[in-house]
Amino acid sequence: MTSADNTRRFERRVLLLMALVQFTNIWDFMIVMPLGPDFARALGIDAGHIGWIAGSYSISAAITGIIIARFLDRFDRRSVLLFSLSGLMVTTLSMTMASTLTQLIAVRVVTGMFGGPVIAASLAVIADVFPENRRGEAMGKVFGSFSIASVIGVPLGLEIAQHFGWWAPFAAVSAVAAITVATIRLQLPPMRHHLDHRGAAAPPSLFSSLRHNAAVLPALVMTATGLFAAFLIIPNISAHVQQNMGYPRAWLGLLYFSGGAAAFFSMRITGMRSDRIGYAKTALYATIGLWVTLYIGFYAQIHAVPVLAVFVAFMVTMSTRNVTTNALISEIPKPQERAGFMSLVSAVQHLMSGAGAMCSTLLLKETADGRLAGMDHATLIAMASFGLSLWMMFRIEKIMEKHKPIAPVEPAPL
Repeated sequence: MTSADNTRRFERRVLLLMALVQFTNIWDFMIVMPLGPDFARALGIDAGHIGWIAGSYSISAAITGIIIARFLDRFDRRSVLLFSLSGLMVTTLSMTMASTLTQLIAVRVVTGMFGGPVIAASLAVIADVFPENRRGEAMGKVFGSFSIASVIGVPLGLEIAQHFGWWAPFAAVSAVAAITVATIRLQLPPMRHHLDHRGAAAPPSLFSSLRHNAAVLPALVMTATGLFAAFLIIPNISAHVQQNMGYPRAWLGLLYFSGGAAAFFSMRITGMRSDRIGYAKTALYATIGLWVTLYIGFYAQIHAVPVLAVFVAFMVTMSTRNVTTNALISEIPKPQERAGFMSLVSAVQHLMSGAGAMCSTLLLKETADGRLAGMDHATLIAMASFGLSLWMMFRIEKIMEKHKPIAPVEPAPL
């Protein structure tokens, strides 16, 4: 077997392992909101306080990401993954023993402390293993686990809760996390190549190092505006399609299954296409499609267009943006800065997703006839924010092109 064959086999193994990591982490994050009414009824919690349980995770992950960003690149990527996933496994299992709102919030705060580093370390592994010309495709495949969590994880968790109780899905997620930890320990070798770039001298501060990179600030703005826009819309989709568009509750599972499946396949195509034509250009096409989708389905609320078509288009265009932005971000830091930078990005993602969701509650109001008013205003703000995020992508590509080292020119033969 040739060296190229061994490299390909290793890359496939890394892809599968990081997809499993992402699935476990995303399932743990996503299952809380759908289960909210279940444990609210079981534990006698005011349903209006469920947002605290979900938000506590995001805020904790964001703060932890900022604190540990400067330290992550000083450790073996595999060790960071094993430690973070083990913490995620234990804290998620602890959810099954919580019996009050305060206990639920406390457990989710601690869980968020481990969830942030999991994302940062797994993305850093992908960026370390795959060269730039194939990184977008790799990111697309790994982020397909988000769709799998949407299509399989959430419906499965709801079924488990219906048969065994609200706590059972958290036990299931913890079991999957235990399997993931064992698999990483057995199948992923130590990932220490980034440490070789540090040399013998003491490593500089991550923040002082990144301060000299002109693409860092636009990258954080791109991330912040994109996540803020997304979470103005995403938490309210279920209420919007039912209360404003008349979509039946009985078909909601089909809606999310179809959207998740379409996003899963589109992400694989997006990764390959973005590697050929560029991340910003791919995101431009996706953003145009997203604007059209938001206008038809959320601003103008045109009932002639099927809700299923609107939702599938939303999921496909959003997933395309996610793949391109994450692939572009992975190219900004140096290898020895990558995990720390990814942790900062993850912190911004968690902060701005929470900010978007909270802002949407100020814009939206249920009317006397049961409609969700204010969706048009939220949509306009989201469209503008998506546009700003796209502009930042083009700025980043221009900065990176400007600072790309020029290949030496071979002298012409005499």
